This record gives sequence, C-alpha cells and structure tokens, in this order.
Amino acid sequence: MIKNIVFDIGMVLADFRYEAYMREDLNFPERVVQIFADRLVRSSLWDEFDLGIRETEDIIAEMKARVSEYPREAELFFDRIEDIIRTYPYSKPWVQELKSRGYKVYLLSNYPRSTFAVHEKKHFDFAPYVDGKVISGFERISKPDPAIYKLLFNRYTLEPGECVFLDDRQVNIDAALAEGMNAILFTSYEDAKGKLEEIIKKR
Repeated sequence: MIKNIVFDIGMVLADFRYEAYMREDLNFPERVVQIFADRLVRSSLWDEFDLGIRETEDIIAEMKARVSEYPREAELFFDRIEDIIRTYPYSKPWVQELKSRGYKVYLLSNYPRSTFAVHEKKHFDFAPYVDGKVISGFERISKPDPAIYKLLFNRYTLEPGECVFLDDRQVNIDAALAEGMNAILFTSYEDAKGKLEEIIKKR
C-alpha cells in the first residue's frame, strides 16, 4: 500500500530556470549565458554546491574565478540567485490534493543549503504542507548515494515499498528502485500524475 509520496524539487516541483534567469532577469548576452551555464551550473562545482561539504563562500569564490573575465556578471549572478528558481503553478495544489487523500509528502532533493533557505521562504508555497525533508546541502550527502535514501527512511520511519519517489534524473530513479522504492522518472506533470495514480491503484 502506498502511503508516502517523495518529491525531488528542481525540475519537478520548481523550475530551475538558470538560462532564463540569465537571459531575462540579468540581460546577459547569449554567449555569456552559455559560458556561465557550462563553467558553473553544468560543472562538477555545482554538484559540490549541492553537497554542502565545502563552505559556500569558498565554492562561490571558485565559481567566480572560473568566469573571471566577467566580474560584473558574476556578482549579479550570485547577488540575485534567489530568482534562479520558480515554483510550478501545479505544485502546491498537487501536494495539497495528495495530503487531502491521506498521503504523507516528503522532499528529497540535491540543493545548496544557502539557496534552499532563501527559496523555501520566497518561492516554495508547497513547503508548509510537506511532512518532512532531506536536503543534500544540510546532510552533506547527495543523490544518488544510497545513504541519503536510507536517511529519509530512518528519519521518518518509512518503509521503502510504501513510498513513490519522483525525480527528473534517471540515475536518482535507479538508486531509489535499488533501495526498494517505487519510482517515476519525471518528464511532465501530466505524465507523472498519471503514472503516480497507476502505482497507487496497483499497490
């Protein structure tokens, strides 16, 4: 029987709109958008940012050094980083609807601790309705490490087989399945909602 729905955040409940943020909010030229995307967001440094082992200030300083030819843009990028993400319109109603049906809702996300605190307060209108969360930047472990899934189970006394996990990355889905969870690769709200209902009916 399914009792718990576990959501990733970025690209599932909220749009990690880093390219639109640079183009539309910061008015960066396209060349700069792609340079920042490649050297910062799509780099291993961003994974370290999520992991939270190093001090945030040190990682940001290293990121700025990677784009040292654009000092003004780098300052803007990090000064306004609270706007790099926006919650999808469906997220709060979806969480509320699941809660109204008696399901517990949890968050399991790779997320830098410094930005999570800001985003949770400013953007995540679904946050007051969740029953618990495990965020990589606070725990210093990240998906797909099996340890972060086990931490979720242990912290909230969850049975893996009673959980459905939704994430937009296949590697994280594979790790969840290996831990005994039901899992859905998120590609769109409509697709995921339909697949979730199918799993709920079968289990």
